[in-house]
Amino acid sequence: MRQFVLGLLVAAFVWWGYGSFAGKPAEAGSPEGSPAGANGAGVLQEVLNGGAGAQGSVAKGATPETALSSLPGGVAPAASNPAAPLPAVSAATVQAVLDGLAGGDAASHQLGWSLLAAAPSARGAAVSGAERARLVAALTPAAADFASMLSQLGSTNAFLHSAEGREQAGKVFAVAMAMPDAEAVKAGSQFLTLCLCGSIRREDTTQRAFVDQAYGQHRVRVDRHVCDPANVQGSRSYTVQKGDSLARIASKFRREKIFVEDGTLAILNRIHNPSAIQVGQKIKVPVDPIVTVLEKRSYGLAVYVGDSLLRLYWVGHGEHDKTPLAEFTIIEKQERPDWTAPNGQLYGYGQPENILGEYFVKLQHESHTGFGLHGTPQPETICTMSSAGCIRMLAPDIAEVFKLLPRGTKVVVRATGS
Repeated sequence: MRQFVLGLLVAAFVWWGYGSFAGKPAEAGSPEGSPAGANGAGVLQEVLNGGAGAQGSVAKGATPETALSSLPGGVAPAASNPAAPLPAVSAATVQAVLDGLAGGDAASHQLGWSLLAAAPSARGAAVSGAERARLVAALTPAAADFASMLSQLGSTNAFLHSAEGREQAGKVFAVAMAMPDAEAVKAGSQFLTLCLCGSIRREDTTQRAFVDQAYGQHRVRVDRHVCDPANVQGSRSYTVQKGDSLARIASKFRREKIFVEDGTLAILNRIHNPSAIQVGQKIKVPVDPIVTVLEKRSYGLAVYVGDSLLRLYWVGHGEHDKTPLAEFTIIEKQERPDWTAPNGQLYGYGQPENILGEYFVKLQHESHTGFGLHGTPQPETICTMSSAGCIRMLAPDIAEVFKLLPRGTKVVVRATGS
């Protein structure tokens, strides 16, 4: 019977993932939800400061489980209103998840965190206080090493949607940041990648604030370690010759099919004035691939050098799911671009109708055409599905991406967890 209940839970969770992703996107002017920091960045900061972390009720509508309702002994999709509060989750449902956790079932981690994140119902908490305590205890890792703690968070970001999950995630991240730089970058990259795998909607400001604060601390370690010219792991060291410029150096390595550009070299070597490089100066050139990944459900765009997460941005993408799941290649980068509207009308740079902003990074795919990354005159559409299919970015973000991302590298669009 418990296996049957757990099967219902898994099926319901999968149904929610598809239904919520394929449904109507949040409107650009939708409410922002809970104030950032109450249960998000505040939890992380308290944990890093040695505190217990914030506790409290979960914001209504902020969770995967708002699309589920109870059946006797289990959970199944709601028939009509997926935003309606849940009836109280049955004790049998909780016990089925606890049994799965005790048996080492990987899916039970997702379900456990999702139950903790379930919206309160008209009859009170979806999961009672005593049952919440049992779930938290079962989801708490016995070992204190990073790998064990990270595995207890599951394979998607369901943990972000409850105060208890964010508290535990804060502890996991604190362990990562206590490591030496090389290990901290690796662990932080794994942690932040997990945070992007799953739903983060525009109104989920608490969850996004948590990720932002973790990324801010990760970024310090990345800039210190990955962008250190003396750290040539995954790179080749080059000595500047007379007459060299960063563009000329990049051109030399592109002829060897090592895809870098002058902006790439500047960022990875902490060079703030490219015209001031000197003969004899050591510059590292990454040979590890540079790959950009868009996680559609979280609206997170991550840039990796090898396995290291170098940059993280929040973006918007295609209305009605127009941005396809695919692997694109960057083939061209345009400053002050003209824009051809879907109706074929051409709008020059600077015209009010031109939506591309200052930069356009053109993507190529054998089956999908017309896609790229660009700025937007509508910053309120970031973290929504609202474009004609391109990836929208804030002006400072697309300016950095334009410099950083080389032609020839991949942009992968995926929807992990859906």
